[in-house]
Amino acid sequence: VGGSKRYKNSCYMDLRPGGQSSYHKAEDKCNQHKGHIVTYNTREEYLWIEQNVMTSNEWYFVGIFCSVPASVNPATFYTPSGEDMREIQKKMNTKMHPGHNVNEHSHPCALSHRNNNSWRWQWYHSHCHENRAAICESPLG
Repeated sequence: VGGSKRYKNSCYMDLRPGGQSSYHKAEDKCNQHKGHIVTYNTREEYLWIEQNVMTSNEWYFVGIFCSVPASVNPATFYTPSGEDMREIQKKMNTKMHPGHNVNEHSHPCALSHRNNNSWRWQWYHSHCHENRAAICESPLG
């Protein structure tokens, strides 16, 4: 895919050069490339994407959404790719920023911020209809 970069077993593409999108529109664009909005599986993967794929210092959608109402535990979140957040959380050890929990009614999507140490390893809640940047992750093969 044009503009994509390979890392281990996936290709990653920043949708930002094409403009910001809602979570669902970004996911649809990723689906067209046989992928999903990226779900970071390790800190190493996140740091590589942050330095090699993300093109703007801004909020990016994370491929996690909807949780137990008012949960602050990322292990209870879901991914569009069906990955097990309990296993991901063991490796990522992330948390919701205090006061910024994801919940199924008002803020069902999560964001990360590129190159912002005060937000690194913490997710921020967002309405899914807000326009934000996104990274697509497509498996190789």
